[in-house]
Amino acid sequence: MAALIAPYANAADASAGPSNVVEELIVTAQKREESINSVPMSITAASGEQLARQGISEPRDLVKLVPGFTFAQSNTSSPIYTLRGIGFVDISVGGRPTVSIYTDEAPIPFAIETRGTSLDVERVEVLKGPQGTLFGQNATGGAINFVAAKPTDFFKAGADVSYGRFNTIEAGGFVSGPITDTLLARVAVQRKYSDDWQKSYTRSDGNGREDFSNGRVLLDWRPTDNFRAQLNVNGWIDRSDTQATQLIAIEPTNPAVAAALLPQLLAYPLSPETPRAADWTPNRSLARKNKFFQTNLRLDYTLPNEMTLTSLTSYNRFTLRQPMDVDGTSLRNLDLLTIGHINAISEELRLAGDLFGRGHFVVGASYANDKVLQSDFANMHETSLGTQFVFFGLPRFETLRSQDDQRAVTRAVFASVDYDLTSTVTLNAGARYTKMKDDFNGCSGDTGDGSLASVFGPFWNILRAGKGLPPNNPAVQVGGCATADENYAPVLPRISSTLKEDNVSWRAGAEWKPMDRTLIYANVSKGYKAGGFPITGATQALQFFPATQESVLAYEVGFKATLLEQTLQLNGATFYYDYRDKQILGRYVDPVLGPLFRLVNVPKSDVRGAELQAVWAPVRGLTINTGVSYINSRVLGGYSNFDEHGQLTSFDDEAFPNTPKWQIVSDVNYTWSLTDNLEGFVGGGATYQSASNSQLGELPLLRTKAYTLVDLRAGVETTDGRWRVSAWGRNIFDTYYWSAATHTNDTTVRFAGKPATYGVALTYRFD
Repeated sequence: MAALIAPYANAADASAGPSNVVEELIVTAQKREESINSVPMSITAASGEQLARQGISEPRDLVKLVPGFTFAQSNTSSPIYTLRGIGFVDISVGGRPTVSIYTDEAPIPFAIETRGTSLDVERVEVLKGPQGTLFGQNATGGAINFVAAKPTDFFKAGADVSYGRFNTIEAGGFVSGPITDTLLARVAVQRKYSDDWQKSYTRSDGNGREDFSNGRVLLDWRPTDNFRAQLNVNGWIDRSDTQATQLIAIEPTNPAVAAALLPQLLAYPLSPETPRAADWTPNRSLARKNKFFQTNLRLDYTLPNEMTLTSLTSYNRFTLRQPMDVDGTSLRNLDLLTIGHINAISEELRLAGDLFGRGHFVVGASYANDKVLQSDFANMHETSLGTQFVFFGLPRFETLRSQDDQRAVTRAVFASVDYDLTSTVTLNAGARYTKMKDDFNGCSGDTGDGSLASVFGPFWNILRAGKGLPPNNPAVQVGGCATADENYAPVLPRISSTLKEDNVSWRAGAEWKPMDRTLIYANVSKGYKAGGFPITGATQALQFFPATQESVLAYEVGFKATLLEQTLQLNGATFYYDYRDKQILGRYVDPVLGPLFRLVNVPKSDVRGAELQAVWAPVRGLTINTGVSYINSRVLGGYSNFDEHGQLTSFDDEAFPNTPKWQIVSDVNYTWSLTDNLEGFVGGGATYQSASNSQLGELPLLRTKAYTLVDLRAGVETTDGRWRVSAWGRNIFDTYYWSAATHTNDTTVRFAGKPATYGVALTYRFD
């Protein structure tokens, strides 16, 4: 599990005290530095060194550390992060998350932008439960803050290089130190390359090459004692292949069409149940061309009476060109190409300070402006969906374009206060008022080749004739919009809509310190995730109707205790979430076309759970980190919608997608002296997740099986930390597992996890 604390050897001799203790990490969960064990909420945190030791190189890998956290892959290769059952399953690049990610408190608004956050970090902090008071909406599940390693006032540098299976080479390093008496700087870079890890099971071909570059420049300027400016400029370039899927079932949208016109689809062999097996369209590159750039400027000005005025300004731009082959075959059943960009600007201004010597306060305001443009191009040459129009005397359509252009402006004001009622009892409260406006413009239509126009122009007129309406004039134009209104008339030029929402997030609680190094707390909080518009292959305008905002009312009681002469840290919590208007990708029924995709709200659901985390250093050099979570999520109120096969189904009492009931994470590390200057170490970790479902409906083929993954490591390092040589293995038993399963037009597929990998690494530090 993620370290709540960092172990270190006590310099005193054995007679003076324990030979090993655990040291508390300093975190900024409440926008100020304080001990992790004095913050009245559930937090999992780990140092940058621990992340490196356990092979955690991006947010998805936090499943090795954080009980209750899961990762799943979407059809657009945008990651889906879920924390304590609160997640958002969507196929849009611009889908707003429920678990927000930050770099030095600066937001990274969309999950697809988050890959490079773990470069050269000092620590990561995972805050569980709604964090709307201080971090804003879209953090109903929690917030993850990656804290970058800061510039030093002395020269320091380091290099890291590793080589592993699939010819994986990862190299990085940093340089840090003063430029002038008042200006410090730190530069960090990273490069990762590997050969294909996936193999086609129908021909000699490979996929899964990795090509990723990452960099960051930090400047820290302190011209006076009461002013500080910190500039963070970072970015990454990703040329890696997107993952190909594994075919596990052939389930045509229109079986009669498939039987008559697509015999090669029905005869296609299913994938072997091994990690590397997959299939995709031949002679088609799946290499991304994605870029991310971010700049953050933080200004801190110290005022009289121990108050600090802070301004945090952030700008980021993300561009993507990302192909996906999601049907699991070498046929052109569903080949996707996503092109788009994201521009995001945010500003937070806050005043924080001491509250008459009895507590602490924060007040502030924030502004965010996000622009998302996404275009999806689908090639469906060999699909029953596009071929079925032959039975209407029309040609098959082969290509489809869906476009989504959104601009969201969010404004908020907030305040938070902690007040020491007595020397052992502290009360805390906070609130944030948020107002958002989201402008949408989009449609689905012809790509410009005339394929869709030649089908849907006549098809809409056939349906209009059935309603006694005259033909459309004009019909669907080449390159034009084909999405139709309730009378089957194309909406020209495109669909435009605006969503306006506001809400008040809040938090209230109390903490009690009955004895030294013991904290008992209880709190209740409410957070919101913004509503939004979907991007989907929409034949009907109603499919672009937005889902409204969802909310989580969370109750949590927990404790934090340092025991056994500081050799054991034990943290636990139990929680209940009242979840309203949960957003899911569901369906509605058109009287002619049947069930069609649409974002919908589930009126009522809940989550009940508990977690326990422990770090134990029983003897010198040995540290055991363990965490377990139990999560019981349920849809309530007799809610019904359509499953992945378009069948009307009651989802009542079903668990949420990507929410295993049990998770266990554990890591063990043992270090011992070899010589006066050298130490040896061995360690390993295990991650267990019980079974879950990728979608509502409890379809067996969309179930994610229970699995356990085991990692091992061993090596030698100097006692002063100057260099380290190690060997490592991940998923050493080559366990076959998958993070998600989904039904496409005619097939059901899985996103398999990586097979066993192993390698060696060298770390060197000098000053």
